[in-house]
Amino acid sequence: MGKILNFGHRGAAEIAENTVPSFSKALEQGADGFELDVRKTADNQLVVVHPSVVEHRSVQASTYEEIRQLPDGLEIPLLKEVLKKFGKKTFLNIEFKTPGFEEEAVELIKKYGKPANTMISAFDTDTLNKVHELSPDLQLGYIYNRTQDEESRHNAPIDYVIPQFKLASREMIAEVHDEELKIIAWTVNDEPEMERLIALGVDGIITDYPAILAKVLKQKH
Repeated sequence: MGKILNFGHRGAAEIAENTVPSFSKALEQGADGFELDVRKTADNQLVVVHPSVVEHRSVQASTYEEIRQLPDGLEIPLLKEVLKKFGKKTFLNIEFKTPGFEEEAVELIKKYGKPANTMISAFDTDTLNKVHELSPDLQLGYIYNRTQDEESRHNAPIDYVIPQFKLASREMIAEVHDEELKIIAWTVNDEPEMERLIALGVDGIITDYPAILAKVLKQKH
């Protein structure tokens, strides 16, 4: 069994998700990298945010300045900022929440990040195909949370299959490995569940609590 990757889910749970301090905290806690979400604002900024609405404002219908401020003095970062700070030193799993900004995002990753340490993930295989056309060296991950969507992974040239953790069965993991792909389960916060998935042979786990996963992984080696 190779190294099992420990990914912070939007950073680490103790600090507001998808913020620079949360990403730093995840790495401090032993994460190998982290997952983050990207959307595009009305003024064409690529921002790191999960929900489509922030403080009653639609992200795509607002300017960056209108949605930037978060509680506790935190702010929504630009993708460029996150890449500048973390892109060359850790593994980034960048989820595109909507289609339509693949080209700009790939340009930023090439300029500020490290393609070999970067995965673009999405629920939408058309988005993944577009990224592959633009940059075949970027790793791709297909995310899904319904059994009926599992076979859609064959619709794009992916490297990682990323199921909601309850869908990660022994048979499914074996099948993915037979296809010479890797599997990362999300979002796993329960220690016994982490242990179950490690025993089944997953290649990575996305968690809100990287410190707990780091402890579990340490006990296994």
